[in-house]
Amino acid sequence: MRILVVEDDPLVADAIKSTLAHHKYAIEVAHDGRSGLDFIEAFDYDLLLLDVVLPSLDGISICRYVRSRGYMMPILLLTSQDSKHDRAIGLDAGADDYVIKPFDPEELSARIRALLRRGKNVQPVLTWEDLTLDPRNYEVTYQHQLLSLTPKEYALLELFLRHSRQLFSCGAILEHLWTYHDAPSEEAVRTHIKGLRHKLKAAGAPTDMIETVYGIGYRLKPADHATVGGASSLEQHDHPSASSNTLSAPTVIISEPQLQISPASSAVAAADASQMLTEIWNRHYDRMLDRLAILDQVIVALEDRSLTAEIRHQAWQSAHTLAGSLGTFGLSLGSQLAKQIELLLDPNIELTPAHIPQLQSGLEQLRREIASKTPVTPAEIVAPPPSQSPWLLVITNELNLASSLSYANPGNFEIVSATELVSSQLEQAPDLIILDLDCFADLTDGLTALSELERDYPQLPTIVLSQPNHPSSEPTANVTADRTQRLRQRIKIAGSGARLFLEKPIPASQILLAVDRVLRQARASQARVTIVDDDQLLLEGVSALLSQRGMTVTTLAEPSRFWETLEASAPDLLILDLDMPTHNGIELCRAVRTDPQWANLPILFLTAHTAALAIDRVFAAGADDFVTKPVVDATLVTRIVNRLERIGAGRWEMGSVAKGEASPMG
Repeated sequence: MRILVVEDDPLVADAIKSTLAHHKYAIEVAHDGRSGLDFIEAFDYDLLLLDVVLPSLDGISICRYVRSRGYMMPILLLTSQDSKHDRAIGLDAGADDYVIKPFDPEELSARIRALLRRGKNVQPVLTWEDLTLDPRNYEVTYQHQLLSLTPKEYALLELFLRHSRQLFSCGAILEHLWTYHDAPSEEAVRTHIKGLRHKLKAAGAPTDMIETVYGIGYRLKPADHATVGGASSLEQHDHPSASSNTLSAPTVIISEPQLQISPASSAVAAADASQMLTEIWNRHYDRMLDRLAILDQVIVALEDRSLTAEIRHQAWQSAHTLAGSLGTFGLSLGSQLAKQIELLLDPNIELTPAHIPQLQSGLEQLRREIASKTPVTPAEIVAPPPSQSPWLLVITNELNLASSLSYANPGNFEIVSATELVSSQLEQAPDLIILDLDCFADLTDGLTALSELERDYPQLPTIVLSQPNHPSSEPTANVTADRTQRLRQRIKIAGSGARLFLEKPIPASQILLAVDRVLRQARASQARVTIVDDDQLLLEGVSALLSQRGMTVTTLAEPSRFWETLEASAPDLLILDLDMPTHNGIELCRAVRTDPQWANLPILFLTAHTAALAIDRVFAAGADDFVTKPVVDATLVTRIVNRLERIGAGRWEMGSVAKGEASPMG
């Protein structure tokens, strides 16, 4: 799918481009209305995303022009003007939807997907005979076998399925799947077609499923009849007037229930989006400061009584841009402050020196908001070498499994596959092993290998994959016996040292989500914890039980030495007693929260108080959690791991406090 974004704010345009490119769209960007119109007239787009306020030609005018020329692609307007009147004008001009700045990237992506589906009148899942493509999770299967496709191979297949009655020349494919700036030669198209055919053939599909019409182009080969997926299926016809026997149409299956996104999946997606937005913010931070400087010029000009229409317009434009972009990066208050300044600078309002205090107050608050997300300077950023990325060892004889994991990998891991494992010959222990028990002829052999791993590398987490019943298991005669056998298999696997057991078949994306979760749990057990309590006996007891679980523990019985101990130990989590001499836990917690370096450090309180007032004081001071005394082993460890995973994950993953500061979304 090819999308044109017309947006004059480079910060917002960059955020939109990165967000949509993550969903495998080909994105082109124009930074003014006239350039956007030139792109529209020169190329075909599946969707237009237009800012309303643009230089040279506004988005409403572009929308009207596009509709007057008969272009029917969906149009999504993006603007900070959120009155009902403004929305009505945009929709009357021919827009299909309206998104208000600041926008949520996930909502924007969902609205675009909805418009693209509506424009094609199709449902999420596309099939062609035994071939199925699900755009919701980017998975392609042939006869229920998952295919590992490159992004461009996937895009090619989706293009053919969505336009099954159409022939595509190499030039037409280039226009649909590549942007103007990165389009390769036609030979590259033929190479991708060849690769796609090879993977389809390897999965058992006909060699000519993608047919070459010599001298013209490519298409899905017409079948003798259209495959219908059942009573809940629909046939997609791109050209209703075409005769029914021209080409077979793909079956579009309405799947019930709809795709369910697990909390773990949502968390990973949210983390990816947050990291992406943080990187964009860091690149454009200096531009934010430039816009503040332009707003400063208005105040100076008002004081000197030298304000010109040009200075005022530039300042209005800066405030308008800030109002539309800051909220997207977690600064909702910043967007509100910029909007107030924008309203003051409106040309229809008489601006006088009497407005100076109001402008100064709003600008100072806005400056503090932007400064709260000051990016890490280049000198502080140390890119880890590739060897420091978590690496996974996948033991399997299924080539498709290994390739699917590599294709689904978002770049977080280095993946190495092997068909057998001799644990004693591992030169460097991986961060995690994925062990496919089905590659062993006998289940006992697989369990033996698992036990050897547990013996040689007790801290190395292992995820085990297997069919519900291992192929070597004796077939059962009834359902009850089958369930009993599956339970026994699970018990044996757990007893041999597996950290997690996953039943096949399972999508590669779900396996990687499990990998991420297990690694987080493993790293939590290796965290640095600092405990401050005047009870020496409690310090020794808690320190012992946390050390047994692989945590590095620093203890302090004298609160007057707190700050030097904090800096020296650089903890991933801080445990404070509530009642202590010299400085109590509330005072120490408040001091930590006022320091930029430690503001996001997870803090857990130990207290004998259970009264609601005492608990309120703990949370009001900035605590994340509390455990009542006497301390129970399991309770404390569970709370610590929970805090590290939910609050301090970024800190202990990056390995330093400086890298674990404010979350990307503020």
